[in-house]
Amino acid sequence: MKREKKASKIIVTVVLAVLAFCFVLPLVWMICSSLKTTTEVFGKPFHWLPAVTQWGNYGKVWTDETINMLTAYGNTLKITLLGTAGQLIIASMAAYAFAKIDFSGKNAIFMLFLSSMMVPSQVTIIPRYMLFKTIGLYNNHWAIILPMWFGATAIFLLRQFYIDLPTDLMEAAKIDGAGHGRIFVQIMMPLTKPAMVSIFLLGFVSSWNEYLSPLIFLTDTKKFTISQAIRWYLLDDLQRYELTMAAATSAIIPVLILFLACQKYFVEGISMSGVKG
Repeated sequence: MKREKKASKIIVTVVLAVLAFCFVLPLVWMICSSLKTTTEVFGKPFHWLPAVTQWGNYGKVWTDETINMLTAYGNTLKITLLGTAGQLIIASMAAYAFAKIDFSGKNAIFMLFLSSMMVPSQVTIIPRYMLFKTIGLYNNHWAIILPMWFGATAIFLLRQFYIDLPTDLMEAAKIDGAGHGRIFVQIMMPLTKPAMVSIFLLGFVSSWNEYLSPLIFLTDTKKFTISQAIRWYLLDDLQRYELTMAAATSAIIPVLILFLACQKYFVEGISMSGVKG
């Protein structure tokens, strides 16, 4: 029996290692291609490493006069932080209300929120375009930030976490004269740190990688995000794929650093948010 268990563990480990290698391989190709010349990227015979490392590719994408990654980083960071912060605040208050406050029609309203998750974001592009064009937010970062504040997924995950919190804490606070506002800010919200980190990471990655909304709502190159900057180099007439790969490699660095720094809370928050329905 011990030999069978050991053999099964070895097989599982090998299979997972092969799958991990398959997932990492495109990333390695991207990084290697970002250090090559144009002819080397798809040259035959294929070589993983460049003949001469082209560090100048990164200098080009970060200092380009038309579109550079420095400006795109700033724009994307602004959109991501404002959008994610607003989403956390609004989703936390809504989740607390759905989980801990009894009011008429609570379940029906929550089901409406969940049903909105079934609507593809592409369906709302035209109405959002007409709305933001009318109120003067077209070609403005707020046209991307504001819709991020109201996410049904974040409300759902945080609600599941709030449900698991003991109601006795609320009752004790009410006896001491605390209202819902104080209970939420000083007692309940600090206990949801793992879930908040999970929502922050999911929102950060989603906003950082957002492509469709900036493509529709932003036309000024000075306001372009990282995804638009990568597209700019991809559609370049010279077809310099090494610059596209350099821009793409630069784009993944903050996401990797953030995930590695917060992965403990992320895993804990996701596992605890899905315990109860």
